[in-house]
This record gives sequence, C-alpha cells and structure tokens, in this order.
Amino acid sequence: MDTVMLIVPTTDFSQEDSMASSKAIMERQTARRAPTNMTQILESLFASVNLAKDLTVRCRGRALQLSDDEMQSIAHDLESVIQNICDHLGRISASALGSNAYSDVAMKSHSRKGYTDVAMSINAVTDMPNRRSVYDSGMPRLVDFLQGMYHESHEFGGQTFNSLPEVTEYVEPLYDGFFCPLTKEVMTDPVMTEGGVTYDRRAIEEHFERSADSSEPVCCPVTKVPLQSKAVMTNASLKSVIAEWRMRNEAMRIRIARTALSLSTTEAMVLEAIQELKSLTKLREKNKELMHKIGVTKVLSRLLDNHNEQIRLESLELLCLLVKDEEGKEIIGKTKAIARTVKLLSSSTVDERHAAISFLLELSESQLLLEKIGSTAGSILILTTMKINDSDDPIAAEKSGAVLKNLEKCPKNIKYMAESGYLEPLWSHLVEGPEEVQMEMISYLSELVLYQEVTIEITESTSGVLIEMVRSCNTVVHKAALDVLVQLSSHHPNSKVLVEAGAVLVMVEELFIRKIDDEPESYKAKAAIALANIVESGIDPDITVVNKEGHVLTSKYCVYNFVCMLKCFIPDDFNLSIIRLLLALTAFAKPLDVMVSVVRENHRGHAIVELMSSPMEALSIAATRLLITLSAHIGHTIAERLCKTQGQPGRLVKSISHARQITERHAASVTLLSRLPHRNISLNLALVQEGAVPVLLSGIEEMQSSAKRRSRYAAQYMEGLVGSLVRLTATLYNPTVLKEAMDHSLASVFTELLTGAAGSAEVQRLAAVGLENLSYQSIKLSQLPPEEDPRPKKKTMLKRLMTTRAQGNKNPQHQQPVCPVHRGVCSTVTSFCLLEAGAVEGLLVCLESDSPRVVEAALGALCTLVDDRVDVDRSVSALAELDAPRRVLGALRQHRENVLWHRCFCMVDKFLAHGDDRCVREVTGDRVLPAALVSAFHKGDAGAKQAAEGILTRLHRMPDYSATYMSVEI
Repeated sequence: MDTVMLIVPTTDFSQEDSMASSKAIMERQTARRAPTNMTQILESLFASVNLAKDLTVRCRGRALQLSDDEMQSIAHDLESVIQNICDHLGRISASALGSNAYSDVAMKSHSRKGYTDVAMSINAVTDMPNRRSVYDSGMPRLVDFLQGMYHESHEFGGQTFNSLPEVTEYVEPLYDGFFCPLTKEVMTDPVMTEGGVTYDRRAIEEHFERSADSSEPVCCPVTKVPLQSKAVMTNASLKSVIAEWRMRNEAMRIRIARTALSLSTTEAMVLEAIQELKSLTKLREKNKELMHKIGVTKVLSRLLDNHNEQIRLESLELLCLLVKDEEGKEIIGKTKAIARTVKLLSSSTVDERHAAISFLLELSESQLLLEKIGSTAGSILILTTMKINDSDDPIAAEKSGAVLKNLEKCPKNIKYMAESGYLEPLWSHLVEGPEEVQMEMISYLSELVLYQEVTIEITESTSGVLIEMVRSCNTVVHKAALDVLVQLSSHHPNSKVLVEAGAVLVMVEELFIRKIDDEPESYKAKAAIALANIVESGIDPDITVVNKEGHVLTSKYCVYNFVCMLKCFIPDDFNLSIIRLLLALTAFAKPLDVMVSVVRENHRGHAIVELMSSPMEALSIAATRLLITLSAHIGHTIAERLCKTQGQPGRLVKSISHARQITERHAASVTLLSRLPHRNISLNLALVQEGAVPVLLSGIEEMQSSAKRRSRYAAQYMEGLVGSLVRLTATLYNPTVLKEAMDHSLASVFTELLTGAAGSAEVQRLAAVGLENLSYQSIKLSQLPPEEDPRPKKKTMLKRLMTTRAQGNKNPQHQQPVCPVHRGVCSTVTSFCLLEAGAVEGLLVCLESDSPRVVEAALGALCTLVDDRVDVDRSVSALAELDAPRRVLGALRQHRENVLWHRCFCMVDKFLAHGDDRCVREVTGDRVLPAALVSAFHKGDAGAKQAAEGILTRLHRMPDYSATYMSVEI
C-alpha cells in the first residue's frame, strides 16, 4: 500500500536525510566561530532561523512515516535550537544595532514573520507541554503582525492580504494533504482506501454508490487503479492532525479578528472581523470561551457606541450569540453594554431596534443582570412604551413584554415599572404573591403615591387586598395601605370600586371605632382624606352605608361625630381632613341641615372660627370656606362668635392689609366678611374699630391700578373688598359707622366702582347696592337752609356733626344751592346725594347690562330718588333729562324677573304720575309696556302683580277700585 503523504512546498527527503540535515545544522551552529561584526551576528542568527524553518517543514512532511519517539526527539532538538537563537537575540542591546537600516528592518521582519511560522510548525507536529509559552504573548505579536503587513508589503515587496482568512492562512498554513481529492475541501472524516489514498468519508462513499450500477470494477478516483474492496479505514493520524489544525486555525482566526477589532483601521475591517467571529461562534462552544478569554466580548460592547449603524447592528447580533452562556452575561455585566443597548432601543432603524431588544432579552435570562437592567436609566420606561404601543412595532412589543416579564423576577424592577406607569406586575404580585411579597409591594406602592402624583386605576381584587391590609394590626402595613387608599381615592373613577369593596366602612371604622395604643392621629386624618375624596367624587352619600347598624354618610350619627371631632388642640392635618369631609357633605341638603343644627347648638362653631387663624394655610382656607357655606343659614351666629373670639376681627383685617400677593386665603377672608349678614352691627362696629375701612379702600385702589389683577383670585378678592364696604352701609343708623362712611366719602367710592372699567358685573351690583343704602339716608342727612328753619331745635350729636360739616364746607360769600330732590343742602360727603355724586348716569348705564342682578340693583338705587319722601316731580324731571324713561323701558323689554319687574313698574308709575307730557308720551308710546304689564299681571308674584295693576289702572285698562261712588236715588 502506498504511503499517504502531505503535500508541502518543498522537496521530499528521507528520514535519514532529514535527521542528518538537522544534526548538521546544530553542529554548524555550535562549531561556528563568533562573528566579529554585529551585522554578521544578525545575519548568522537569521540564517539559522531559516534553516530551522526548513527542517521543521521537512519533518512535518514525513510526519506519518516517523515514529513517535523520533518525532519527539527531533522536535525537542529543534526547539532547543530556536530557544538558543532567541536567547542570543535577547542579549543584543538596542544601542548595539546603531542606525543600521538593514538590522532594524530585518529584526522587525523576522520577529514578526519567521519566528511565528516556526512556532506554528512545531505545534503542527506535536502538542508539547511548553507549547503555550510561545503563544502566551499572542495578542501583542498578532497586533505587530497586522501592523507590519503594510510595512513589509511596501518596503520589501512582500505578500499582501485582502482579507482576514488570508492572514490566518499565512500564519497557520493550510496544506494540500488536508483536502479531499473529490470535494476539494478540508476533510472532516478522512478515510483510506485499499489503494492508500485518503478521501473524506462522505465523498468516497457517494463515489462508491454512483459506481455501484456500473458493470465496470470500482476504481480509485485518483490512481484509477481497480479496487478489490470498498472497505475504507479511518486515517486516524491525519484526522487527528486536521482536527488539531482546525482548533489552531479557529483559535488563530479568533485572535486575528480580535486584533482587527482593536486596531479598527477601517470600518470594512471591523465588519469583516465581526462576520468572521460570528461564523466561528456558531462552530463550537470552545470558540466562545476563547472569545471571552481574550476580550472579544468587551471589545464588542465598546463598538455599540460606534457611529456606524452597520457596525452597531453586527455587534449586537454577535453579542446575542456570545451571551448565551453565563460567562458571557457576567462579562457584559461588568461593561457599559447594557446602558448602550438601552440607547439603541430608541433607534430610528427597525433592524437596530430589534437587535437591541433581542440582546436585552437574552441578558434578562440571567438572574445576575436583572437589577442592573432595571436600574439603567430609561430602560423600563422605554420597554413599557414599546410594549404599550404594540401597533407601531408588534415584534418589538412582543419582545419587550418578554423582557419585562423576566425583569419581574427582581422585586426592585417591579417598583421601577410602577414608576414608569406600568403597574400590572405590581398589582399581580400584590394580589397573588405571598405575604412577604405583598408587604414589599404595598411598601413600593406607598412610596410611589407619596413622592409622585400618579393616576392609578384600581381593580376590585386589588382594592379588597388593600382594605384587608388597612385592617391589619401591623403598623407599617396599615400605614402603607392607608397612604395608597388616599391616593387611589383622589382619582374619582376609583370611588365606585372602593365603595363596593367596603372602603367607606373601613374609613368610618378608622375614625369612630378603631383605637390602637400609640397609633398617631395622622392615621385618622388619612382615613378622613380618603373619605372626603370618595364623597367629592360624586357618589350618593344618602345610600352609602357606614356600619352594620345601617347608618349612612348623611345621617345625624355621622355628621354629629364629624363636627365633634373638630378641636383646636389636635393636629392640623386631622382638622383639615374633617373640614374637607364636612365641606363635601354640604353639597347635600340633609347633612347641611344637620351641620347647621349642630354648629348652632354647641361650641363647635367657635372651633371652626379659631381654625381660621391656623398657620397652616390649607386649614385656614378650608375653615373659612366652611363658614362661608354656613353663613347663608346661621350667619348671625357665625358673626357673633367671630366677634367673641378674641382678636379674630383684627386678624382678619390684618391678613387683608398684608396682601402683597393675592392668595386664596386673602380672597376667602374678604369673601366671608362680605357674605356675613350686613346688618350685624356687632361685626360692623368691630371692623370699624379695627380700621377695616382704610384697609379695604387701599386694597380696592391697588386692585384698580396694579398688576395684582392678574392673580387667579383677583376677581373674588375684589368682590370681597367691595362687599365688605357695602356691609357698612346697611348700619348707617349707627353714628360711628355713619361717621366712617362720611370720612371716607363712600358715595364717591361706589360711584367710581360703578363706572370703572376694571369692575366685574358683581362689583357693579355691589356698588349699586351700596349707593342704594346711602341714598336712603340722604333725605335725613340733607340740611335745610337756615332761613327755612322756622325755629331752633335741640340738636342730637348726629345733627351737630352734620351742621359742623355743612358749615365747614360753606362758602361765606355764596349761599349753597338747595338740592331739588331732597329739598335741602346736599353733598356727596355729608348726605350721599346721588345727584351730587354723579352716580345717576352710571346707574342708568347699568340698566343696559346683560346681568339681571346688576339691573335690579341699579333700579333699586334709582327708586330711592322717586321715594315719597323726596320731591318726586323734580326728581322725575331730572331723570327725564337724563333719558331715564327710555332706559327703564329698555330694561323691562330685556328682562322678565319678578323683582326687576316690580322696580321697573315702580319707576314707570312715577314717570306717568309726575312726568311732563313728553315723558308721559314716551312711556305710553312704548309698544312693549302693555305686553309686559299683562305678562306680569298674569304670571308675576304679588309685588310685581300689584305694581302692574297700578299702571294698568292709571292707563285706564283696569277699574279703579279706590274711587268713591255716591248712590243716587231716582
């Protein structure tokens, strides 16, 4: 049988020739006299290296004919020669080389090429124990090798390489003996036929099958010699050599690709290296281990920041293959790859997004990386967004859901998901998890609702678990569950679910019944907040049961207990919660009546008044708002308690005077003052004594001229200021109040507010009401001329005050004119005369307002000018000159309210009774008046009907029932 030989690029030698050649080389190297020139030393050494290379190649060519002992001996001798050469080279100092160009180039060239080839030849023959000593510094040698390729190819006309596999073949040659003669590919399972030729098993068996149908004998495909048998025998030696070569080849390819990645000379080189590594990764698991060991995985993680999109994509795909084992995942965990991958989740390219999410999915399979993935900035948020927007990218949505499912295994990630708005994992673990997990979830949820105002929708199962936790005796769990329920109840759609789950019963039980030692009042405050939120959401408290006895939220049992909880010495948070609850219940008639009764009958009204002065702004505002609501029912009671609370009126005035920036508290305070009964003299005197009028006027002036009008509470604040001034005009019978009104000329103030551009409709209405109240006093305050005073009368203090003011304003050279309406000397300051103040024009303009309340108030003020106590004829004449009849008829035409009808008809009646012919014609000629009179007579209340009847009688459309008839007998 012929000997199978590996084809090599050198002439074949016999075993004896090879051994002799080897020994001769060694003898020459030991016997040669040391050169005297450094260049000669280098030349001799490099010549020896070349001889050693030739010897190695020849030995490998005859490897299958040499015994193991012989091969071992030759390889050992050869290694000794090479080691001696290296030792000699290592002893030569760099300074000894000088500037010799040949020496420098030769050293560089041979150190990169020659010695590496020799080392690889030795490895092809045997697996010696010290083989790895040659490769311990493999990476730096490969780097030098790749960098030196360009230098060699340009300076010495050396070999050039177009791809990384070519570099590998140069470093680790591929011999012809490895190829199957039939397939021309490296053999996987080499077998030998009886003719001594080696083929790949699959290829030769297929050849035999094709030849089976032929009548001719089966021949060897290479030698064409007929074969007596189709039996083949495994070429174990060659198979072992090829297998070892494959291992070395793949390892070398990995190292070269790793070096190419590190150099990153061109983008094409990087992409080729990644493709090479991808193909090697799929071959065997050992390759992955080597890639991890030499740093390929770390290098790839850095390439995720590369500007080239294709490089990033290819790197992600390769990393997906490398991290399938735990070692790869562990390496990735020590790099910045996760953070870089999270950035790529937002890529505009679909392929890159898919590659990034696939890589994260692979990483999320490791328990070690779950927390790191979840804690990476933006990871959970981006993943939840991808999952929610499944219509945009279904593939990414599906994979992101899988990643999130894996991340749920780490409890902290569930918290991160909840913070990103993805609450399903938290709910599921809260409902289905063991007790320890439930406690952890409720703790996370409590932190979430305390530090973030998030909108959370609850399910029936979740609410049931939370309510059971509220009933727990574990203080931590109890508090956390209460915090969560407070936040959940603030989202009104949750209220129905909470009520059905029994949340109201638990909260009322917390407030009225539950008593645990050392349990703070803040727990009760939280229960009250949750209860107030539920009531504010729009549920029907009349049917909301609060205990087993069947009491409902609007029952006297609940309202009474709520009011009795208000105390000045308990925490402000608790008081605020109770007042919020009471405010929510005031929207319903039944609990409001109960509340009014309770506050009127006991001292709780004092507590609410005192809470207005709380340093906690929210509590002060809530208490004030509650008093405003109750003032319509028990206003005098509240006013009296306000006056009896030491320093309270003064604090209210002081809070108004310091309104640099208008807040809700300022607006609520003045609103309360304006809403309390205007005729309460005790409160009015207290306000006057505290200097409220200057403060109110100063506030009005600032509101008319400053930037405070831009505040969201500016309108409410302004209306409260004006209303507080108007309240004083209701008690002008008191000398102190009257003096204050005169001192500050309130008639002029209201006139200006009536016509001011900054005033709202409510401000105009209030100003008209104030003018009406002042005008009613004009007939009393108007002074008769001295010559018309028939006899001196004893003057009261008020009369003396008015006389002094009138004399002080009198011009000694001119007699003051007499007011045609009030038949005396009038002025804006002393008698509040509307004609003197110029308020009539403003009141007539208000008759054209769209607001019925403004028109009604303006008519009320005008009616004081046609009162029976004044000179009506002159008053009607003055009004007619100002076109009052037309404007009054216009208001009658536009509005249909009873009070407004009554006042319009009162004015019309005076026009008809005391007006001149022109005035009467204008009134009777109006087309709308008859229809309005008939409508009021049919549908109006008693006052409007009576006023309409009077005009109809005057127009002879109704019989005059007041006329007296004499009976005449015939």
